[in-house]
Amino acid sequence: MFENLVVPVDLAPFSFDAVPIATTMAAQVAGTVDVVTVVDRLADVPSSRATLEREIERLGPQPVEINAIVLADRSVAAALTRHIETNAGSMLLLRSHGHGRSATIIGGTVDEMLRAMFGPLIVVGPQATLNPTPLDGTYIVPVDGSARAEGVIPIVAAWAIEFGGTPCLVEVVDDRHHGTDVAESSYLQAQASRLERRIGRQIDFEVLQGTDAAGPIVEFAGERCASLIFMATHGRTGFDRLRTGSVAADIVRIAEVPVVMFRPPNYVRNKALAPERVTARS
Repeated sequence: MFENLVVPVDLAPFSFDAVPIATTMAAQVAGTVDVVTVVDRLADVPSSRATLEREIERLGPQPVEINAIVLADRSVAAALTRHIETNAGSMLLLRSHGHGRSATIIGGTVDEMLRAMFGPLIVVGPQATLNPTPLDGTYIVPVDGSARAEGVIPIVAAWAIEFGGTPCLVEVVDDRHHGTDVAESSYLQAQASRLERRIGRQIDFEVLQGTDAAGPIVEFAGERCASLIFMATHGRTGFDRLRTGSVAADIVRIAEVPVVMFRPPNYVRNKALAPERVTARS
């Protein structure tokens, strides 16, 4: 869960698209939002802060407090990691396209952040609508039979308990192969039963068919009017990469809703990411 959402921007007006999404989500938990930009030099902090505050003001009234923050560091990912780790209850919300050194492109900053930190982050893809995201809506949760892909389920359970969301587990099977639906549905039913015991509510599940996992998952999310998709970023059968062309990256690219991404905790944190920072709050 979170009390504060951190939204990186690169000071171009369109890079602020995700801020209203963050403020509406934060309002549902009586939280706050940090809008952050990263500069190379200390000398750039004052002018960047002025631009940041001006662009935030152009957004108009927001339902929660917004903190305008400028960090000075040579690495965007390192600066954001330090900010998240030193501000308890913070979670990153990234827009997955943009321009400039703070652009959050799958395979770039999003990938770096997932390798540098533990805990979930929220990614708003290029096709995502900029409408408010209800935290108590339907959660689509892809699994693939691997323990690592299932690593996101405790996160889903915690969000469902805290926010009242309704999870739905899905698995995609290759529609060129037949006779596997019974086995797949038994697996999903077992996972749903475990999740039901965690949250005390009935859990839906669905076996999807397709040769490409991302398409059926996103299409199903649209049919269910889902508010969020939850993804583990590693697994044996299609979730083992967060790179251009991976299932996770493809879902982010085409999903019309934000994607909550989670890296399983058995990966070693990159201790080299330890930036120094300069902050300026409005």
